[in-house]
Amino acid sequence: MTHISGRSGAASTGAVIIGLVLAALGACARQESATPATTQATKPVAPTREQLLGATVAGVFGTPVTLAAGLYEGLPAEAGAASKPTLRLWDSTIQFVDIDGVPPEEGVALLTSSEGGTGTYSHLGVFSVQDGKAATLGVVPLGDRVQLFRIWHEPGKVLLDLVESGPGDPSCCPTQLSRKAVGWKDGKLQLLASDAVGGLSINLLAATDWMLVEMDGQPLSAGILPPTTLVQYGKAAGFSGCNRYTGPIAELAPGKLQLGEPAVTRKACDAAANEIEAAFLDRMRATTSYAFQAGRLLLVAPQDGESPRTLLFSR
Repeated sequence: MTHISGRSGAASTGAVIIGLVLAALGACARQESATPATTQATKPVAPTREQLLGATVAGVFGTPVTLAAGLYEGLPAEAGAASKPTLRLWDSTIQFVDIDGVPPEEGVALLTSSEGGTGTYSHLGVFSVQDGKAATLGVVPLGDRVQLFRIWHEPGKVLLDLVESGPGDPSCCPTQLSRKAVGWKDGKLQLLASDAVGGLSINLLAATDWMLVEMDGQPLSAGILPPTTLVQYGKAAGFSGCNRYTGPIAELAPGKLQLGEPAVTRKACDAAANEIEAAFLDRMRATTSYAFQAGRLLLVAPQDGESPRTLLFSR
């Protein structure tokens, strides 16, 4: 028979206890190291610009719709009909602000919708990340055929200067400048204030260097130095693509313009610059009206029986 001494038995028991303690400590260490990764994976994040352009939007149409590159186009109400529901998120208006008081920031953007006919309805959409994708946290209607002049934000709210129909204005041709504030109240997105602050005026264009981004609805070609315009003191002046120009400008009525023949310097440029300059100055001379499109300046030169020629500028 083999006998085990008390000393060796105690040593064996001690080794077992030490092993159990070390195993427990190892398990705790593994759990602690895993905790930050789990927390990081579930921590709320702000939406990206790319996510907003592919967001799911609820609260505009009867059912939610999903954008592709900032645009949704539905099916016509009747087979063969030309009109169909559309929804656009304007990339130029995207803002990021903590609007509900709970981090992270939300994404904010102007939406415009149409279901056919002459009406184009504007909305302010606020977006958060839900199940890994951007979706509306709330939508506030802004009105039919309103023009966004400017959008900015302050802590907890978004502010918009809009041109909308005032007393006596036909719905096609708004002239009243209003300031609206949108924010989080009573657990939801709401219109907090709406006040008339003036009227549509060429003075709104002043003190801003407007840079051309589209001509006749088409973006400028890569590598082109964009023309510019600065409107103030009764003149429009800037860079025309090759040379500098300056000419008289007058507002005949709210939104209606008359531009005189510009004086242009005589610098020699390459063919591409000369081409963009000629097209730009041709449209400037023919401009008869202006409007605002998602915070950008649109100059319009009509053509008999054809679509108008346009110049679209960003700030």
